[in-house]
Amino acid sequence: MARVAPAALASTFATSVVGAATYALLALTHSGDIAADWALGLSCGAGGLIGGYLGAHLQPRLPETFLRLLLGTLAAALGAVYAINAMR
Repeated sequence: MARVAPAALASTFATSVVGAATYALLALTHSGDIAADWALGLSCGAGGLIGGYLGAHLQPRLPETFLRLLLGTLAAALGAVYAINAMR
């Protein structure tokens, strides 16, 4: 995990930069409101950066079973929220 995480974070960062640049170019060359919501994007990016940093430091200290249960519970809860919102 320690070998894969930096590469995953770097590729995610590179993809985000390319996406942001694409939206910026589209906003300059096309009419209409197609620009990215920069405040939301920066907020999510900061949360991802902080979460990645904390996760990398906490991962070796937490048991794998706990992490699997936590991530599974979060994924199931998010799926339930999406399902409920889809039924409305």
